[in-house]
Amino acid sequence: MMDPSSITTLPPPSQIQSALHCLTATSNPIPSPATIQQAQQALLHWESQHPNEYVVCLLSFLLGSTAAVQDRHHGNEPPTEENDSTLRLAAILALKAAVLRRWKDRGRGKLVRHDDHGKGATTHNVDTESRFLCDDVKHVTRQCLLRLIVSGSIPTREELYRDRGGNGAQQSLAVETLNFHNIIHGTLSHGQVQLLQDRGLQTNAAALLSQIGRMDLPLHFQELIPTLVEGGVKFYQEAIVSAASTASAGAHGDPTVTMIHSPPTTTSPTTMKMLYRTIQYNSMNALEAVLEEMSKRRLLMDKKYRDGIAVRYLGTLVRFGLVPALEGVGDTDYGNNQFHNNRTEDGVFMMQYAIVTSRAVSHLMTSSFSKLVEDPSMVSTVDYTLELIHAFLSHWLPTLLRRDLSATSHDGMGELATIQCTFIMELQKNHSVVFGRYVDPFLRLFYHSFLGIVEENESGALSCSRHISQSLKGFVTIFLAFLAYVPSSSCLGDESKEPPREENGDPSMHTTAPTNVWDNFFTPSLLQSLVRNLFFLFSSHIYSPNSGTLEHEKNDDDEYYWDENPEGFYQWEMLRSSEDDVGCAAQNLFLALMECPRGKEVLLPWFVDLLTNVTGQEMAMRVEAGLEFSSNVETLMAFMPLGCRKGCEEWEREMILQWDVIYTGAGLAGGMLESCPGFDFRSWFDAVLGPGFALLLGCESNGNFLPVIQRRIIWLLSCNAHQLDLTSPYNPLGMLVSILIKHDNQNDVCVRLTAIQAIEALLPQCEEMPALLQSIVEPTIPAVYRLTNDCTEVENRTTCLDLISSLITYVIVSGGTLHSDILNTIATPLSSIWDNAVDQNLLLKRNVLAILSCIASYVGPDQAVVLYPMALPMIDNSFQCEVNVFLVEDAMRLWFVFLRLSKAYDTHIGKLFLHAAKLSKDLEHVVILMKITEHYIILGGDDFLKEYGTTLQTVLVNLIGEVSPRGEAYIALVTETLLRKFPVEGGLLLLHCGVLKKFLDACSLNWSESKESEPDRVIVLYLTAMARIFIASPEMLESAGLFSSESAFGINELVCPPCASNSSHTIKYLTLTYLFCSKYCFRFISIRLSFE
Repeated sequence: MMDPSSITTLPPPSQIQSALHCLTATSNPIPSPATIQQAQQALLHWESQHPNEYVVCLLSFLLGSTAAVQDRHHGNEPPTEENDSTLRLAAILALKAAVLRRWKDRGRGKLVRHDDHGKGATTHNVDTESRFLCDDVKHVTRQCLLRLIVSGSIPTREELYRDRGGNGAQQSLAVETLNFHNIIHGTLSHGQVQLLQDRGLQTNAAALLSQIGRMDLPLHFQELIPTLVEGGVKFYQEAIVSAASTASAGAHGDPTVTMIHSPPTTTSPTTMKMLYRTIQYNSMNALEAVLEEMSKRRLLMDKKYRDGIAVRYLGTLVRFGLVPALEGVGDTDYGNNQFHNNRTEDGVFMMQYAIVTSRAVSHLMTSSFSKLVEDPSMVSTVDYTLELIHAFLSHWLPTLLRRDLSATSHDGMGELATIQCTFIMELQKNHSVVFGRYVDPFLRLFYHSFLGIVEENESGALSCSRHISQSLKGFVTIFLAFLAYVPSSSCLGDESKEPPREENGDPSMHTTAPTNVWDNFFTPSLLQSLVRNLFFLFSSHIYSPNSGTLEHEKNDDDEYYWDENPEGFYQWEMLRSSEDDVGCAAQNLFLALMECPRGKEVLLPWFVDLLTNVTGQEMAMRVEAGLEFSSNVETLMAFMPLGCRKGCEEWEREMILQWDVIYTGAGLAGGMLESCPGFDFRSWFDAVLGPGFALLLGCESNGNFLPVIQRRIIWLLSCNAHQLDLTSPYNPLGMLVSILIKHDNQNDVCVRLTAIQAIEALLPQCEEMPALLQSIVEPTIPAVYRLTNDCTEVENRTTCLDLISSLITYVIVSGGTLHSDILNTIATPLSSIWDNAVDQNLLLKRNVLAILSCIASYVGPDQAVVLYPMALPMIDNSFQCEVNVFLVEDAMRLWFVFLRLSKAYDTHIGKLFLHAAKLSKDLEHVVILMKITEHYIILGGDDFLKEYGTTLQTVLVNLIGEVSPRGEAYIALVTETLLRKFPVEGGLLLLHCGVLKKFLDACSLNWSESKESEPDRVIVLYLTAMARIFIASPEMLESAGLFSSESAFGINELVCPPCASNSSHTIKYLTLTYLFCSKYCFRFISIRLSFE
């Protein structure tokens, strides 16, 4: 392959085809990495130099190879279908990348700038207009992709170019307009069938079309959505209209009417039916991708466009797309509840089509639901759509929830039902007020479906399982999320608001106000029952499903259980979210219920009563400590705070878990409990939690149970740290430190990490108690390092090291003291941690730098030098190794701390300034780099300037004129310090590196009020620096050759303010003028100063 840089024109299509083949996995022989990289560079070069021709060439490759194109053009079938498919995939991927880069300018580079007199562009800018696709190529790309999806036809490269006027003088791009009638009644070629059935090609084409739609709509490409809608429902629409016409004609005795979409006689009906369905699916899949992209846009113009599309096409999509799809699913073997592996083609297609159609309808209604409900002509459509979905879910959810979906997830029914449920949940989430009229039937459906999984039996004994099967977790999460949005929307409902009416004056079908739904459905008994069920889902990952006597099999997923992996459980619990975890979704619903008015009225008093049950809590803590035994089962059952679960055999564990979830609820509802008049956390801690915590810490390890309640109390302390009294007799901070020190089976990694979290939360209260803080530092530091070694996850190790930095910081803030032994204990392991920080543990190096910075800040100028042998190599390594690029900011912060604490210039720390030239290329570090440079100039003086003057020049040249005005202010601190310290030498340094010339050029542009000039506040900084230079060395102004005789900007203009009407523009030059005239007026006696 040729060198890309030597190419000046677009090569023949065969060369581009060869480059594409190098990127595919089917190339024979397999190309080397160097060849692949060369092919990629060649494609990028052709794209950048000839974007229009390159894109047109890629479009032609969607037909296949050059040989295949020629064969197909002569009516022959292609001989290498597999190679064609691979080439098409490579072409569509390259086309996607080229279109995203070349479709429109999104501020990725400077546009061409012309001078005020129109003489041309400035030399440092590049004309980027020619680097983007022209309008003709954009039009051809749009139409080719549309034709590819709805008909499988793409014109060849020769057919794309048409002679304008037929004389061959000029060529233009043209694409034949789509005609669905011809598609229905015509004959599809073998090439069209190939393109239609190439799923990889069609998927990427739909994704590319959606990106183009996002960039173009609504100003351009208005035919995109109408064409896709027509392609997605046309054949069903034709069938429905034809069936209606046939029925009508039959009633009138007209036997000549036949179905419009009957396939032509040249192709078998089965084949044409399959192709029609393929076109339907491709079109609907592309439509869904376009609507998904459009729903992400937030401009008012986009919202209005989406609303218009929804009003215009929702009815069509529902009547001729969603309804036939859902009915088709019921008519096939899916409808007979036959879940097996042998699927007919009809069943597979109907399921796939139903999925994409449901998604398309979901995007339309979710983004424009308010507009649809406000439009009287659309209310009936919305009612019908939601009734259709409700009927579908009411029929299928019970069946799906009763079966093990893990064995049938491939058939799509679970996915389809999940899409429908998510759609309803999103409507409730995004349009809670207007959806209130429809919420009642879905609320009842989802609630009872949830109870079907976790419900009470007839005797009242709770049978709720803490473990939900993997196949049902998605549904349960959606149900809980939907229920969580209902309480908040009920507070916004307006019962007096008149519901929308149809055109005939009748009110819409669903008129129940949200507040009435809430009051009628969520009765006090139902609220308490629901919260009890939610509580059982809080602790679903403490014990694994195959632990003890539990009858469930362990789910095959990425979740962790405490009894199997304490550290993994802690990390998983910190990162889980309500979108994919049942326990987290249950906690969100609990909070929503507690925060609503009815919840505060009903649930808060009931919950406070649970927390004031001192006897039950003490018994649970004694059970966990091993002081209560199973011989008292009846007593345990009597004190179960949430009742007895059906089938429970381990009552001790059950009591522990029930109080664990109650304590979890107390932490979540801390804000509401804080304002509750009947509850005080500090009193609760002194009366219940403190004594129980001390009891658990004082007992020997109990191997029968995990320290569940002990850990939950620790977590409660972190949630309510602001309400604790650290001078309490139970000394919460001291008990937390004792947990870190006592590392046994009872205090496993999970418990100790939770203690780290609680200590971090309590540290702010130690600012006024330096003695207490100092008393915990000495035993805590070794225990934290020990825990760091015990952890394997880098996030947990980082948490431990963060606590060390926080401890030192709070000692500094509180005015405490750290003995030298403690400082040695802190600093000694840092070198080992740094050396062993590889792979994922690289992040620990940031903690090492932060701890060193804290130590240096504490020990002060006299002892900071002791850290140089350890710290300076780390700083140097952070700048040298590419793998440590994320450490640059932390290393510079430590570097600055050492400089700030230095009393004299040190050659060892001076060597670090060699990295400043490289660091100045990254404008992200301008502020701290300028502070460092300023300190070097002050400390180093002549020695620094002699040794690193060249590096200083490089830094200033890289930054001046390239940063924001705020950054220029920090650079001005360096130039000011330099010129104060070295009035003459500093000016010469700026002159020789070209900085002084940059100052004058910027002043020239500003003097002429050019649009490209720097802001006034920056020019003032430049003028001040030049005033210092020329006062210290006046001859530099004339002898340095800074002013050209041909330039319109000379000495007179520099020292004289421009005669402009803008007084603020004139006053900028007064400082420079007065400085010159006060000391060297004899040198400028001929200069006339005029002011207007």
